[in-house]
Amino acid sequence: MQRNKVFSIITIACFCSILLIPIGLSLMWFQTSWKKKRKIIITAAGSLLYVAIVAFVLLLEPSYNTGGVSLPFKYSGGETAYDAPATPGRPSKKEKKVSPASDKKQKSDSEKSEPEEERVPRSVKKQSGRTLGRGFYFFLFFVIVMILILWRNFRSAGKKEDYENPYVDTNLYKLPLTDDSKMPLVHFLRLKANQGEKILYATETVQKDNEGDFVVTDQRVVIFSKTGTSEIPISALTAVLSISNSVMQLTSSSPTEQKYYIFLPESQMKFALAIVRWVYGRQSQN
Repeated sequence: MQRNKVFSIITIACFCSILLIPIGLSLMWFQTSWKKKRKIIITAAGSLLYVAIVAFVLLLEPSYNTGGVSLPFKYSGGETAYDAPATPGRPSKKEKKVSPASDKKQKSDSEKSEPEEERVPRSVKKQSGRTLGRGFYFFLFFVIVMILILWRNFRSAGKKEDYENPYVDTNLYKLPLTDDSKMPLVHFLRLKANQGEKILYATETVQKDNEGDFVVTDQRVVIFSKTGTSEIPISALTAVLSISNSVMQLTSSSPTEQKYYIFLPESQMKFALAIVRWVYGRQSQN
């Protein structure tokens, strides 16, 4: 519980910083035990907020041109008012006859030069390109984080995370167990105990379509399921193994050798193994 509180505080701090919203979403999904509905709502709101901020700050950032803009005016030498002919009827000596071919050439040159005057300055283009580039990288980073979150969520769908044992507080077990270890009180009413029998541990089983309970006493191991109930005396056990993080194998020799497979929550496996072996060891010594 303390670890969950620490990560919850860090997650909230990431949300408040705004820029670290993707990291906060990752911590929320992977490290906190918040309700799934709340996580979905916060993810949607945080995603929209982050995209809006990136668009406002980066994509709509005004570009300033500090390199200077060349004015679209051209100067070409020519006559001034002082060079005009003195006599209106006579052409000036400075005037030159222009042939039709040279006139066409001048017109074509002027038409070619007109589009160049309407060009956007290069500094403006570079600034806008840098702004769009930064916005694209930030948006790509956000999309990658969201894909990882959704992939992890779908992968872990159907699994019980942060499982809390409804029958006993497992924090009271001090592993490894010793001869002087004290067992906490187990609240399990489904099993009718024998005279002097003490329930040492109980948890739910998670086998699909065959859920039930697993109970360990100082005399026997009891497996409740939808298909029935199985009891194994502690003295009849010959092997106690964990074949995966969530499957325990018990082998019994009475009346014939038989194997039992118990599907447990991953967080409960270490307690179930330790207690069964502890009880078996105590009976072997006696």
